[in-house]
Formats: sequence, C-alpha cells, structure tokens
Amino acid sequence: MSFLHPAFLWALTALAIPVLIHLFQLRRFKKIDFPNVRFLAEVSIQTRARKKIQHWLVLLARILALTCLVFAFAQPYLPSGNGAVKAGLRAVSLFVDDSYSMDGRNAQGRLLDQARKGAQDAVMAYSATDRFQVLTGQFGGRQQILLGRDEALDAAAQAEVGPYSRTVSKVLARQREALASSEALTKRAILFTDLQRSVTDVENWTNDTLVPTVIVPLSSSTPDNLSIDSAWFSSPVRRAGQDEVLHVRIHNHGSQELVNVPLRLDIDGRQRAVATFSVEGGAVVDTTLRFLGDGPGEHWGVVSVSDQPVVFDDKLHLAYQVNDRLRVMLVTAADTEGDRSVTSVFAGDSTHSFTTQPYGAIDLSLLKEQDLVVLNALPDVPSGLARALTDFVASGGSVAVFPPSKGDPSQYAAFFAAVGAAAPTRMDTATVRVDRIDLEEPFYRAIFQTMPRNVELPVVRERWNVRPAAGSDVLLRLQDGSSYLSRSLRGEGSIYLCAAPLAEGSSNLTRHSLFATSLLRMAELSRPMGALYYTIGDEASIPLDGTGPEGEEPPHVKGANGIDLVPEVRRTPGRTNLMLHDQDLPDGPYFITSGTDTLRAVALNLPRRESDLRAYTAEELQALITERGLTSFSVLTDSANDLSLRLNELDQGRKLWKWFILFALLFLAAEVFLIRYLR
Repeated sequence: MSFLHPAFLWALTALAIPVLIHLFQLRRFKKIDFPNVRFLAEVSIQTRARKKIQHWLVLLARILALTCLVFAFAQPYLPSGNGAVKAGLRAVSLFVDDSYSMDGRNAQGRLLDQARKGAQDAVMAYSATDRFQVLTGQFGGRQQILLGRDEALDAAAQAEVGPYSRTVSKVLARQREALASSEALTKRAILFTDLQRSVTDVENWTNDTLVPTVIVPLSSSTPDNLSIDSAWFSSPVRRAGQDEVLHVRIHNHGSQELVNVPLRLDIDGRQRAVATFSVEGGAVVDTTLRFLGDGPGEHWGVVSVSDQPVVFDDKLHLAYQVNDRLRVMLVTAADTEGDRSVTSVFAGDSTHSFTTQPYGAIDLSLLKEQDLVVLNALPDVPSGLARALTDFVASGGSVAVFPPSKGDPSQYAAFFAAVGAAAPTRMDTATVRVDRIDLEEPFYRAIFQTMPRNVELPVVRERWNVRPAAGSDVLLRLQDGSSYLSRSLRGEGSIYLCAAPLAEGSSNLTRHSLFATSLLRMAELSRPMGALYYTIGDEASIPLDGTGPEGEEPPHVKGANGIDLVPEVRRTPGRTNLMLHDQDLPDGPYFITSGTDTLRAVALNLPRRESDLRAYTAEELQALITERGLTSFSVLTDSANDLSLRLNELDQGRKLWKWFILFALLFLAAEVFLIRYLR
C-alpha cells in the first residue's frame, strides 16, 4: 500500500490525545467512608478489573478511528502495474476512432457510439481540473489543444465517421506531441478503436514510460463486408455512340459465398446497365457492365451494390469525358505522296480536326491545341521545334515521326536523344517485310482479335536503324528483328517512331490497311483521359491536362450542397496539378472551375482501406505487445460495464480512502457502544 499524500501521516501524532484522555480518566480516587447508605439508589456493582478492560477498549476504538481518519486524508492506494501515482494536475489524451469501419455493430450497438460514450466516461473518471485532448482521425489543428472537462465531453460527442484511416503509430505520435506541451506530472493516452489489422501496426510502436497508453478494443460482430474496389474501361478513349465495356472489381471480405448479387450502373442520373455476380468468401471477382456511350461532353456515373451495415464502400463514382473531335496537325516538308496519304486518313473524317503546317513556317503556339502531331519527311528537327515537341509530349500530346527518303539520320540525333531514343544510324536499302503484329500490346489488341498466319504485311525497301528508348513498346517488328514502329511513353504523352519513310519507293505501308488503322489509333490514344476517379483522404493530385486556369484567379473545386474549395495549384513545365491535401469531403461528382468556365469534371471516392474489417482480438494484441516488450501499453478488456472504474484504477491505483472512512465510522460507533451500553 502507498499514499498519495504521505505528509498527512504526521497527523498520527494526534493519537496521543486519546491516550492522555484515557490516563486522565484512570486517575486514582480516594476512599471515603459514608455512614449511612440506606437512602441511596441501588447501583450496579462493577469490579475494578471489568471497568479497566472497558477503558482499554474505548481507547483502542478511539485510536483506530483517528488512525483511519488520518490514513483517509493521506489517500492510500494499491499501486497498479504502472508504478507509483503522482499527485497534482493530470493530462489525458483520448483517441476516438472515427473511420468508416466504426459503423460496424456488436451486441452493444454501433462501435462509434460506444467509443464516444467510452471517451465521455473516461473524462468523467478524472478531476474537473484535469486537461484533455480529444483526437479523431481528422487530425485537426484544434484537436492538438488540451481542453477542460466540459469542452472534452462536447468534443467526444461530436465525433462522426469520416474518410480518415490513420495507423495507430501515427495516432500515438500525435497524442504524445499534444501531451508534451502540458506541464502535468501525470500523463496518459487512451485509444478507443476496433483494432483493424490494416492500421494496427504494432511493429511501429515504441515505449514511452512518461505516457502510459491504454487501448480499449471495440470488436465488431459483423466482420463480413462487400466492397467495390475499382473500375476501368476496356478502351482508353470514350467516343460518342461507342459500345462501352466497364470492368468492375469487387472484393468479398467475409467468409460466406455470395451468389447472384445485383450490380448497377447509373450514368448522369439514369440507370444504364445491370449485372449480377457471385463471389466466394475472401475472394475478388471482376465483372463487366456494357452500355452505349453518350454524346460529347462531361459525364459522371456511379457503380453500386447493396450491402449492410458498412455501406461507405458500396458505391464507386466515375467521371469521364466523351471526345467530340480529335485535333491532328501534319507538319509537311517535301514528301507529297506521304502527305497525301496522311491527309486522306484524317481530312474526310468528321471526328477529327485536321490542319497542315509547312516545315519552314510552323506556328509553334498551335502545338498546345493539338492531340497528335505527325512529322513527315522533315530534313531535320530544329532545336526550337524539338524543345516545343518534347514539352508538348510531356503535357500529354503525341508525336508520330516518319523519316525522309534518302535523308541524313544524323540530323535527327538531337531530337531522338531528347525523347530518350538512340541516335538513328545508316540508311539500309535491303528489302525486308514486316514480320508480325504484336497483339499482346494494347495498341493493336483492341483492333485485331486474331491474326491469320498467311496475312500479307507491308514491305520495306528503305529504312533507318532506329533503336527506341528503353522500355518502349515495339508495335511492328521487321523480319530481321529490328523495330519498324515503336511507341515510347514520355511524361503524359507518347512518341511514335517509324523506321521507314512514307514515300512510295521506300515502302508500301501507305497502301496497306495497317497504315490508316495505325494513324487512327495514334490519334485515339493521344487524348489523355485522366483518371476515372480520385480518392478522398489521400493527398490526391489532379492533373488538368492542358486545361489549366488562365491568369491569377485560382481554380475552384465545386460539389453538391454548396461545397466550394480552393485547392493548391502546383505548376511545372507543361503541367498544372491541383492538390486536395487530405480534405474532408463527401464522395461524388465535382467540377473544377475557373471563373465562369468549367475546366473538367472529376469523381472523388472514399478510401477502401477500411473495407477489410478483420481485426485483432484483445488477447492477440496483448500477446503482440508482450512479445515486443512494450511495457507502457495495456489492453483493457471487459470494460463495457465499469470503464470509469477500470481507467481510474489504471491511472491512480486501487483507492482505499473510502474504506478507511468507513472503518473510522465503525470504530466511532464501537466507542459509543462501549461507553453507553457496557456500563
């Protein structure tokens, strides 16, 4: 047993008072003879020995009553495993897990409701003068301020589920940072969480003997959950009236097999497709939704399933753009036949906006307005044009390069180096045929399902030795193994390098159906579509893909219910990105605006980290803590009915002063009984 205020034990010197009183009452009396006693009332005959025993018992009762009273003021307690208790002001940090998994339920109700009540009970277990931090996954700046009791109770009551999922190690660091600012002698951290395995990173926890930490686990009785993890289109480009195939990935986090679960797709508020799927317990399944594409412009959709009780991951919002016309520019030199072939592919197509620029008088300012730039038979690539083209590609454009007939490969060395390719060498005039089309590459896979063995492919009579950048895709390869047509990704765009000129004497590519197919595919893939959606809670970076705001006025991100925020704008050469920085936003469609102009539509979704509801039990967590020697941590089990008492005992030991008050009263009652009834 220890004492919180041991100085009060000096009051035990007051035990001399009843001893002195006792000695005064035991003074000797003189014996006086009285001649006549017949008129006196009868009295009880009491022996001197019996009266002496009574006096000693009264003395003992008084001494014990006074001793218990002194002990009560000295605040005796039985120390807990955390060591001695310090008197004075206390600082307590309370973490209320408000992630979406806390929407789960058990026999006592919703987990978040239990966490809020537990935090309030913990506050009431301490003195009104103590200070409290109420922390949630939002990690707001105001949550780093220590509050009084009433403010802490209000803060705990206001916690609501949100998109923030923090690892426990980050929560501990945040709590210790706030408690370090307090001068309180006693500090403690308490966490109310469901112990999800995805965030309970025990391997990153560290001991801190100055801040003992208590974990109050809240276990869900419904660990089963169905979530829509991701979605993507089969084709990288949306076209008006095109048959679209949307792939959807669904994860069954439970143990039971689900059969014929309905899946729904809404586009612009209208139902467009319905499908059903079956998935085994703990498995992932991919399914498809098919619909007819809408007209040009911005569109948004939502894929949804019905799954209770955790519903935040039952919807996946999408936003995409249907292209109206693709913009293609041909830079011409002296190859009339090749220019005519390129023009015939695009000029008569209403889905393309085709322009021609002469090699000697090209307007470089027009490049940023294009999707695909075709360089045909240029004698060289001047440094100014080379820089403009590399910036154009980095910002999402595509460039197709066809060399000149009988040209000098060394004139292209600087430009090839700028796009990561080796400098072209020697002009080879040996006749060779294109060997095969690589159907493993997405470029041609969406066009050709199979390729006949006896198909006649283009013949090349004049070619450069082109070695594309490392990691490039060789789309067409010659019989000698060298590259004929390759695609290299640079920044957000693509570079297409062809080894043979388009002139009739150099190859018959322009008279082959593969020519128009390849050019149309280059144009189709040249428009950067952007991501279908971004994730709330992550530091999402939204590229504007050449549609950045003009002037000094900042862009706005606007959503439903009057949401209007100004994101950070990060500008790099050729690119403009918007940073959301962990904003607390509802999921759904949003619009990026600049002034009165709408730049693009985006979809924001809630993070899926909380979808897996698997969690540690209190016993498993305690075993991990013991295994790693984390002595400053303890797991509070069976705390549903006596949380305040358990927390009080952990922080201040088992208090005994109430028992000593009770014993003091009992001894005083014994004294009264001895004096009044044992005469």
